[in-house]
Amino acid sequence: MVLGHELVGSGSEGVIVFNDWLADCTSWKPMHLYLDRKAFTYAFTDIRGYGKSIDIKGEHSSKQAAIDAFALADSLGWKRFHIVGFSMTGMVVERMVVIDPDRIKSEIAIGPVSAAAIKMDPERRAFFEKTIVDDDAVRELAARITNHKLTKEWSEHKLMLARTTRDHAAVREYLDMWTLGDFSEEVKKARPKTPLLVVAGEWDQAGFLEESLKETFMVWHPNAEMVVLPNVGHCPMQEIPIYLTTLMEDFMHKHAA
Repeated sequence: MVLGHELVGSGSEGVIVFNDWLADCTSWKPMHLYLDRKAFTYAFTDIRGYGKSIDIKGEHSSKQAAIDAFALADSLGWKRFHIVGFSMTGMVVERMVVIDPDRIKSEIAIGPVSAAAIKMDPERRAFFEKTIVDDDAVRELAARITNHKLTKEWSEHKLMLARTTRDHAAVREYLDMWTLGDFSEEVKKARPKTPLLVVAGEWDQAGFLEESLKETFMVWHPNAEMVVLPNVGHCPMQEIPIYLTTLMEDFMHKHAA
């Protein structure tokens, strides 16, 4: 079993890029035009229950996703490579640098959930559960994660992805992963030395903002740096694709070879 993925580029630097909770790797499409395809080979990777991996059964957890990602790298012949997590898959890239840090050249976490998960009160948790079946709730979530600054068409696009690229049973289990799961003690003990770039959006929601990320990623990872993007919400790969591409590739170039 190999996770479904799309390869972009033919460069010597391999990069595994993961999807988020709301959608498969279609979210990254706006960046494809601007990628350095000569320097990098990107594997835009859908974890179990999403997109090209929607029919792959099994455990829906950060640990399983990390194991699956290493298996994908093996299938591609990549001994060492870069990894990029987005939102809930921030937990996946943290798992990977705990499991086998020597294989990871650099780690990028965008609007990420840390190993501590995002603890929620019952009301907020119920809202996220509602988005699994309620279209208006998805529209509201899309608006919230961009501080209600973007168009109605943006919310409709996010709704389309949520309804066409995810398995509902998997989505519910991943919600448990990123709101109830907690392996932060493992990360604290490991203190991964992998170079880490944390990217936060000024308009994101509580739990994803600069203050929370400083208390988690920036404390646990000694070689971490952070960029806070002004006038940006949770999805910079869709909101400001050219700039995010530049930011990511500059960081990976520094830690290549």
